[in-house]
Amino acid sequence: MSTAARRAVRVGVDVLDRAELRRLLERPWFLRFGFAPKELAHAETLGAERRLEFLAGRFAAKEAVLKTLGIGFLQGVAPREICVEHAPHGGPVVHFRGRAAELPQDSVAVSITHKQNVVAAVAVSLLANADAAARNDRPEPTESREPDAVSPPSTTTTAQTTAFLRVRIGQEEAHYGGDLVDGARILRMFGDLVTEITIRTDGDEGMLSQYNDLRFTAPVRPGDYIEARARLVRQTRLRRVVELEAHKVLSARPEAGESAVAVLDAPQLVCAATAITVVPHRRAGTARTLIAEET
Repeated sequence: MSTAARRAVRVGVDVLDRAELRRLLERPWFLRFGFAPKELAHAETLGAERRLEFLAGRFAAKEAVLKTLGIGFLQGVAPREICVEHAPHGGPVVHFRGRAAELPQDSVAVSITHKQNVVAAVAVSLLANADAAARNDRPEPTESREPDAVSPPSTTTTAQTTAFLRVRIGQEEAHYGGDLVDGARILRMFGDLVTEITIRTDGDEGMLSQYNDLRFTAPVRPGDYIEARARLVRQTRLRRVVELEAHKVLSARPEAGESAVAVLDAPQLVCAATAITVVPHRRAGTARTLIAEET
């Protein structure tokens, strides 16, 4: 079989609305996760709207490129490792950095287009041969290296591990005027859920390291029933990334009576966050040891 006959071509397409990224592009951690230093440096030379257009186009291009390679953002390659620069003629050109440079491909071409708030990108990847394409279709082993930045929440999961709690908020937990309950009460629920996740995945309570993108969206008062859920969305050698949400499902109605409570037609989100927890690294023949890692 000739060399040309064994080459494999893949096409990736991605479309997004710029509004999807507007708020995320205000967060430093997302910029570090999503873009190469050269892309960010160029973006800072642009006005606000042009910066949004530029970064949205680059992000769509990265998604399209990853689709041609048959992988997602949380499968060994971070989007910052795919740099979409300007060619001398003005068009976009793709350069791979870090782990992305180790993937099997001859070349990748990408095109970006904008229409009002819609951004679209098409990528074409030429893999070295059909055998490389087949290898790229197989699931990769768990990445052994720890990432140097925390990934945003994603629907791509490494395990379908979940946890659930339902709690009635008592009068003794009112902390502020107006019978408001402090946010730490919800965070205690989140902490218990994260602990359950690591028990299920690792047989250990682990150590909660940090919360990211923590948002309180509605007040909680005594008499409310709160449902909290956790879902494991990513795991590395030492860290577990867990998405957390708390919803109010029954709401106290003091204006209707001292003990009045109503069932809400739809659960009301009161808090959401992403948690990072560290689990022990087990070494053969030695006690469990928490390995210090660079955040």
